[in-house]
Amino acid sequence: MKKKLLKISLLNYLYKHLKILRNRKPSFHYAEFGEDIFINRIFKNFKKGIYVDVGCYHPFKGSLTAKLYDKNWNGVNIDISKASIDLFNIVRKRDINLNYAISDFNGNTVFYENSPINQQNSLIKVNENQKEVKIKCFTLNHILSENNIQKFDYLNIDVEGNELKVIKSIDLEKYRPNLITIENNDLLLKDYVNSNIYKVFEQNNYTLVNKIGVTNFFMPDNLAKDFMNLIKI
Repeated sequence: MKKKLLKISLLNYLYKHLKILRNRKPSFHYAEFGEDIFINRIFKNFKKGIYVDVGCYHPFKGSLTAKLYDKNWNGVNIDISKASIDLFNIVRKRDINLNYAISDFNGNTVFYENSPINQQNSLIKVNENQKEVKIKCFTLNHILSENNIQKFDYLNIDVEGNELKVIKSIDLEKYRPNLITIENNDLLLKDYVNSNIYKVFEQNNYTLVNKIGVTNFFMPDNLAKDFMNLIKI
């Protein structure tokens, strides 16, 4: 009996130390506020998927899709900065990388550049020091149709103030991504729920399920009901 107890004690000792060692390493993330850790948890059972990243900026720094790409996902990356898209062409060989503006019309427009690779480059002018750059502009519906994207799993929108025009440029009845993340600089959620962006999601039966840093997370109502099961470890 004593020998059996010793064996059990040894197993318990090894088990507990293994649990410590396996969980000692901190979570690794690319996104500014660690949003990609949460995104990865939502899609933990997806061996492969498709994303659309509007305002992709950089293939690693601040990226919400880099970890998905590492898991063998692929998709479409879109940015107004040609230099940013050049970076994606170097390291995201499986992706479609497009140097366009996304808004609520198809045509030509200008954006305002702070520097060739800059998170603050935008279709909205902020100061007189910005350089005006001509660029082709399309709706998201047009981009998806032109690239034969009939269904995709995840949409990220980070376009420095132009988010409403982007979300209104996609048919959310036709395309029903399982998750949409969108930049929101409103500090208080009570201000955001009165915004036109929130109303568009509500009208299309999407539920706000989380907010991390400046990123809001929306899921279709039917998936949001099972949200806690989706994110459990």
